[in-house]
Order: sequence, then C-alpha cells, then structure tokens
Amino acid sequence: MGFQVLSLLMIVGVILEASAITSFWQLAVGRIIVYSGIGLASNVVLTYLSECAPQRVRGAFLALYSFFTSLGVFIASLVVYLSRSRTDKWQYLIVICCQLFVPVGYLIAYPFLPESPRYLVYRGRFTEAEEVMRRLSNHREAISQEIQLLKLQIEEQRELHKATSILDCFKDTNLRRTVAAMGVQIFQQAQGVSFIQNFIVTFMQQLGFPDPLRTNLLVTGCSFACHVLTFITFDKLGRRWSLLIGSIGMAATMLGTGGAIESGHAVADLSIQAKNACAALLILWYCIYGFTWGPGCWIVTGEIGTGQLRERTIFLASMGSFLTSVPINFVNPYVQKAIGGRVTFIYGAFSIVSILFVWMCVPETRRRSLEELDEMFQAHVPTWKFNNYVCTGMGAEITRLEHGGKEDKPTQEEIE
Repeated sequence: MGFQVLSLLMIVGVILEASAITSFWQLAVGRIIVYSGIGLASNVVLTYLSECAPQRVRGAFLALYSFFTSLGVFIASLVVYLSRSRTDKWQYLIVICCQLFVPVGYLIAYPFLPESPRYLVYRGRFTEAEEVMRRLSNHREAISQEIQLLKLQIEEQRELHKATSILDCFKDTNLRRTVAAMGVQIFQQAQGVSFIQNFIVTFMQQLGFPDPLRTNLLVTGCSFACHVLTFITFDKLGRRWSLLIGSIGMAATMLGTGGAIESGHAVADLSIQAKNACAALLILWYCIYGFTWGPGCWIVTGEIGTGQLRERTIFLASMGSFLTSVPINFVNPYVQKAIGGRVTFIYGAFSIVSILFVWMCVPETRRRSLEELDEMFQAHVPTWKFNNYVCTGMGAEITRLEHGGKEDKPTQEEIE
C-alpha cells in the first residue's frame, strides 16, 4: 500500500508542476507534494528492503536505495545538460516530466513484489509469511522453524517492550538507536553533499570553468559509477569502517580544496593549476561519498531500529536529514558569497567531527540478523564491541537458519 500512495503523490505533484505555466505557487505546491512522496519512499523502501533482504547481503540490498538515487541525480543532470539549448517551454517541461518514470515504475513493479515476511508475521499471517520466505530464501528446509522463531521474538518484544509511539524512539535502548540513525543522516548533510549537489555549478562558475553544466554532469557521473563499490564494501569491510574511511577522505578533499583556494586572494585570482586542483578534489570528494556516506547512512538507518519502531526511526532520521539540508541550502549562498570557496573548510570540519560520532555511536551491524541487533542493544553492548559480541538468544538461531544451519559468528573461544 505504501508504494501505491507514494507513487500517486509523486504523479499528482509532477502534474501540478508541469501544468503551472504562469503560477509560481502551483509549481511550489507541486514540488512540495513530489518531495512528500520522496520522503515517504525513503521510509517505505528502506523498511521493505531491510526486512526482505537475506542477512548476508542486507547491506548491498539497502545500498540499492542510494544507488538508484544517485542514478536519478545523474540522469537529471544529463537531461538538464541535453535540454540546455532549447528555447521553448519544453526546456523545463522535459526535466519536470522525466520525474514520472519513478512513480510509474513503482506502480508497474508493485504487483510482482512480495510482502515483507516480518510484517506478515507481525500481523499474524503466518502461512503467507512462510510462502514469501520460500520465495526469498535458499534454505527452504528451515523456513517453518524460522517463522516460529520470528513469531516468538515478536511476542517477546511486545511483552517486554511495548513501544508503539514516536516518543518511544527516545526511551531506554531505543534512544541509542535513534541517535545513531539521526546522526548519520545529519552528518551526511553537514559534510557538504547539499553544497556539492546544489551549488557545484555556481562554484565552478566562480572558478572560471566555461561549461559548469558539463562539469556537473562529470561530477554526478563519477559519483554514480563509484556507487557500484558499495555492493562489496559494506558487506565485506563493514558499516563502521566504510563510514570512517569516508569521513577521513571527505575531510581531506574538502580541506584540500580550501587550501588550494587559499593560494590566491580570491577565487578569480587562482592559477589554472589551483583551479584544476579544486575541481579534481571536489570530484574526488563526490566519488568517496558515492561508496561510503552516500549509501552508508541509509544502510545504517534502515537496519538500526527495532522491529516495532523501524518505520518511526527511519522517519525521524529522514527528518534529521531534511532539517539539516534546508538551513544549509538557505545559508550556503550567503556564506559562499561572503567567503567564496573557503566554505569548504566548514564542511571539512564537520567531516572530522563525524569521525568521532561514528566511532562512539554507530555500531557494526554486518553479519547480524535484525533480531540479533535487538538482543545486543538490550544487553547494552558498547558500540565498539558489537563486531565480536556472541549472541545466544533467538536472534542467533534465526541467523544460523538463514545461513542454512551454519554458524557465521565468532565463537566465545575465538574471542577469548
């Protein structure tokens, strides 16, 4: 149902935008409705992927959200670039109408999508849940046992942790989850992605590049290409190390850009070598972002919340991202006008702070079932010990069954 609602919202919004020939407010209302659909998509899609994906490749599945978002940004840049020479109304109508591909694609795919098995178990529809899991799992012989364990785990959660409202996200162990989910979303924006996506054209014009739209196309294309690495890194290297490496690289490139700009009294006075260095560093920044923080914040957000509050946790995290990006988009033009390219020092500083945040607040969740994460948060396991903690509850048994009965966790003897 969520996919249908968000699709209809986007379609209505695009129609309002496209038909707003002379009305600015109609265009604004249409844009708000489209963004409402996008906001709902971040909630519905992440919840769906996290609950349907096999535990071994959950990171890669959740990364699909960011991957296709990056693809959309690249296609949008390409459409803008290709339609730049038109002088009729189709110069902007083509760009607006291309948004219809996403909601129409959702509606076409909807009949073929299975329901989330965890949602079906939560609703007491066990037969349907078993049928779905047989479609999604390679270990069909253990499906019935896994369904029973999920049922027991959900009943335990309901009895011990009656969490149903959004306020419960800020209580007990759920507060720690909410801080991690909101934090990665806030730091994703604070490190400069809005600056790169929304003001790169203006920045390139200040650097004196003759065709900033082409440069923007190059930047978004490189970022999209680097997203492919995500399908390997987050399930192999892990969530924490991917984010930490990303923060270090993004801090270095942003601060390096600021250092190159400091070589001249103003952006216009920079040497051609310094200008090329700035462009190269910003492209490198977006490439690093493409396989670390771009998908990483959505992966963490999608799997960190408890089952009862997962949708609400994702909603709060998305709001954190929105409430961070809006003031950045509003303030950045004035700051950039006042200090020019030195604005990159600010974003570089946030990257340094994000290193501390990830180390202290973002646990390692790879190779863990969602039920194991519940056990570890309830046991108050320190963030930096998640990777080696040995679970003994129902979550560990669910993980074993997902692996076909094979243990994929460190034993107590190995840790000692």
